[in-house]
Amino acid sequence: MLQPPLIGDTPAEDPDRLLAYMEDCRGRVVDEIREIVPRDARAGGLLYELMLDYPMRGGKALRPALCIATCRALGGHLESVLRSSAVLELYHNAFLIHDDVEDGSDLRRNERTLHQLHGVPIAVNVGDGMLALTMEPLLENIELVGLGRALRILRVVARMARESAEGQMMELDWVRRADWSPTDRAYLRMVYKKTCWYTFLAPVLVGGIAAGARDPELAVLARCVTPLGIAFQIQDDVLNLVGEASRYGKEIDGDLWEGKHTLLLIHAIRQASPAARREALRILGRSRPCEVNRQDRKSADVKSREDVAFLRDLVLRSGGVDHARVVARRHADRARRSFEAIGGSLPGSVHRDFLEGLVDFVVARDR
Repeated sequence: MLQPPLIGDTPAEDPDRLLAYMEDCRGRVVDEIREIVPRDARAGGLLYELMLDYPMRGGKALRPALCIATCRALGGHLESVLRSSAVLELYHNAFLIHDDVEDGSDLRRNERTLHQLHGVPIAVNVGDGMLALTMEPLLENIELVGLGRALRILRVVARMARESAEGQMMELDWVRRADWSPTDRAYLRMVYKKTCWYTFLAPVLVGGIAAGARDPELAVLARCVTPLGIAFQIQDDVLNLVGEASRYGKEIDGDLWEGKHTLLLIHAIRQASPAARREALRILGRSRPCEVNRQDRKSADVKSREDVAFLRDLVLRSGGVDHARVVARRHADRARRSFEAIGGSLPGSVHRDFLEGLVDFVVARDR
């Protein structure tokens, strides 16, 4: 039975209490990942060593915690869901490796990204290997929860992988075409695919299936967490601009260096004067400099620090941060109303408290 160190009279929505729950889940999931990753050096010692790099760096472990909490809140057993939650964390870290390569990111969890340390080919192969390793544990669910539930879980994970790839391609295509015309609605659709599915929907659905929930119950849970996933991504965009670097764990202003289509920047360009918009688009048409030439201010092909400062100032002056926070809060409030509608049917427990506390956490978090 999962018993996180959450004893006392601390309110359920206390961020420290939520983080303690996630940390407890993370420890269990990391141990499970160590069991999944082979130890045979002859079969690829460096490959398996690097598969453990990102998972060992820390992180919130939000996805496995959400998966475990859903299962336990619905009366399921930890043993029924632990391996599946570890699979979701493997997917998450594989996606991070690939995402860092695609975005040219320098930092991940306050350390250099895998492709910066070992090169792009090795990083891509490690991510591919992590995805390949997820299949066997999912098949082992047949013994843990039975054939029917195992197949349902596998179907959810397959949908998650497809939706995530589609959402990522939407964003990459905007970048490729230098298209800054997407509306807020288009951004939210991209986030639904890229973030909601693998960060909130899949964990909740997998946890619910492991606990024996039926399709109507799963549909209700999905309605609760879908707006929460959107709020989570918007808050991540905000933190990338105004967060505290030591707590955020990623590069502040990294989205501006990469030219990512965040809600903040889309809003800023939409609100900018014609002259400011032209300058912003000119800057965004430049590539991100690699680490060795980041200080080069003469090249016309890469962004300079002054360029990024211009974009940052444009976002702040346009009210982009405030706009993003309003949209995030609106979706979080929608999630709260949905959870209130079903929360009374769940017995009181630390697992139920965790799910309820997430509503405020996603928009108040600083990492």
